[in-house]
This record gives sequence, structure tokens and C-alpha cells, in this order.
Amino acid sequence: MKKPNNQNNNPIVDAFNFAYNAHKNTHRKSSTIPYIVHPLDVASTLMKNNAPEHVVIAGWLHDIVEDEDVPLSDIRDKFGEEVATLVDEAFEPEELINADRGKSKTWPERKAHTIDFIKNADRDMKLLSCADKLANIRDIIKDYDRLGDGVCDIFNASKDSVARYYISMLDAFGNGDEGLGKCRECTTF
Repeated sequence: MKKPNNQNNNPIVDAFNFAYNAHKNTHRKSSTIPYIVHPLDVASTLMKNNAPEHVVIAGWLHDIVEDEDVPLSDIRDKFGEEVATLVDEAFEPEELINADRGKSKTWPERKAHTIDFIKNADRDMKLLSCADKLANIRDIIKDYDRLGDGVCDIFNASKDSVARYYISMLDAFGNGDEGLGKCRECTTF
């Protein structure tokens, strides 16, 4: 892995600082929780499950290109190609998103793409996605306690559709030679 240009020689700390600075003025959907809490949850899950360093770094950075308009080239320059590839693959491809950053495809169409992609992804991508989905599920549960069934309005999808998506993702994580098998964290949802 290419070492980042940093002052403290700890790429995970550098990734946290980079993510913090990118997300410092944003919050999660439907929440007053600072956005940085989400990548913290993702990176923490990855670290607890002994993910490789480049996957943990991608966990910190996985949303900043899509949500904060940070160029992927900045991630590549600072953290290397392995991390940049994971971050690039962590968000929906351009053909599913229009120029206004709005969504050009429906929620079910976008999620079907994600399920198919993860079924054939390598282990590092499956680890990153599993940690991201687990963090999302934790947030959905907290939002459900606060909003009830209205939480699904965030997704423009029914409660059953959201549940089917996450169950399908669980199956996708275990698919193929690169599958996570009995990933302790992934099977908790």
C-alpha cells in the first residue's frame, strides 16, 4: 500500500482526519448526529474484525467522494490505489445518478445493482460493504425508534423492500470464493 503524505506516519489516523475534515459540516439523513459517526462505526467494525489496513482506511473514506464531492484523485494521491479503488466501488455508479446528484434510477433498481455487484466483489469490498450496511442498519433501528415506519420515507421504499434489501445483501456477502461465510458482524443483522 502506498504510504500517505502525512506528518504522523499513521495512515489510519490520517484517514480519520481526512474524513473528519470532509464531513465536519454534515449530518446523517433524518438525524442531528454528525456524519463522521458513520465512518467511525464502519472503521471500528472493520478494525474489530481484523480487516486489512487499506480496508479500514477505505472505511473512513468510503462516503466522501459521493457525499462531500471530494475528488477520488485526492484519495488516490493521499492513500494509494487500493484504497481509492475500494472507495470508488463503494458508491453507486454514475449511470445510476444524474448530474444534479439526484437519483436517476429508482431505489429498488439501485439496490439490485448493489446486490449483484457485491455477489461478485472481492473479499475486501465485501468486508467494507458489510461494515457499511451494518452501520446503516444500526442507524435505521435508532431512527425507527424515533420515527416509526416513517423511517422508510428516507429511502423512498417500503419497510418490506428495505428488509428484503438487507437480507439479500447478507446472502451476497456470503457468495462465492471471496464470500465472508460466517462473518460474525454481518450475521448479526
